[in-house]
Amino acid sequence: MARLLLTLVSGFILVSFAPPLSPQEGCRRCDKRGVVPCSKHTEEIIAAEGRVHFCSVVAGCKECGGALVVDCKRCDGGPDNAAMEARRAAVAEWMKQNEIEAHFGRPVARCETDHCELVIDLKGSFKVGRTKVDAHELMHLVADDTSHVSQRVVEHYAVEEDDIFAKMRMWIWETAADHMSAVETFMHTSARGDFKMLGKDPVFSVWREPGLFSSPGAIRTVFTHNVGHMLISNLYRERDVGPIGGGWYDAGAGHWYEYDRFDSSVQYCIEEATALSSFADGVWRAAIRKLVARSDEPLLPPLLDVPTTAMNVQQQAICWSFYDWIVANHQDKMRPVLRDLKQKKPTRDVMKEHFGLGVLQAEEAWKAWVLETYPTREKKKRR
Repeated sequence: MARLLLTLVSGFILVSFAPPLSPQEGCRRCDKRGVVPCSKHTEEIIAAEGRVHFCSVVAGCKECGGALVVDCKRCDGGPDNAAMEARRAAVAEWMKQNEIEAHFGRPVARCETDHCELVIDLKGSFKVGRTKVDAHELMHLVADDTSHVSQRVVEHYAVEEDDIFAKMRMWIWETAADHMSAVETFMHTSARGDFKMLGKDPVFSVWREPGLFSSPGAIRTVFTHNVGHMLISNLYRERDVGPIGGGWYDAGAGHWYEYDRFDSSVQYCIEEATALSSFADGVWRAAIRKLVARSDEPLLPPLLDVPTTAMNVQQQAICWSFYDWIVANHQDKMRPVLRDLKQKKPTRDVMKEHFGLGVLQAEEAWKAWVLETYPTREKKKRR
């Protein structure tokens, strides 16, 4: 079974690079392909590489050059040998396009997916559940997380090929010095803490800051949370709606995609976030239901003009829940809603046009949905 999986995954990676078939037929050992999986990579890594376009770590393999397969030594070749060489050439060409490595003068672990260019420049091992992973394996977990969010955004907004203007550049560095150097060199600004630029050519950079982004869980959630913000800021028009009247929507989106991936949300785009505890330990449905049931005052209207970064943790959780209501009840309206918010159309007009509801009516509809669908108590997570 393991050999079958390796064969299928490596075959999938090679197929798009295959020129006309070779007349060579291979042998039984290589399943008549002419190539076999590279022994330097585990089954899990080969499978993970099949979910990204390129990875600098496997590109540095002296045996396969990033193709993940090598020549079969028991035959003279087969139909996949030409594709293997084409893949090696494509990987080598991609490796040349690396201004970050040129700047630092050393290898920098990076990979590319449909919508992201990731740098995970870390050292050592990390505990994920009951197992330990190295930085390369962690990079692929982050790639899977950000790809999950990207796919959900594509679904929600019926994204077409020309709707996204750039790939999301997301970096994490082992040291503050490297983080600051990258931001200064490539963004032409300074930042010791995390840096994020939304709208045109989005960038997110952070370093392995103790207590904040040092654990694999924190690294994965901060990337997952922020890629949602970045993609939405780059859709249709290169503009971040968070500071221009769409903070309620932007805040809700960032939390929703993190929650969708991990069943909780613990990251906050708040200037004072480091000094604040999270809302309900990041598990929100029961807490929001209780808040809605006990509140006599409107919850949503006071937030409509508040920028994302000016909200407190409870306010951001409220925005998450309202976005949750939109996904569940008005997904077909998410595309025009975002377009209008980017045009600075007032939220009251947006809700009236696309939901057919005034702000207070939308709040009542959302509250009724929360009381009907959210649990009164959260299930305990397995440790």
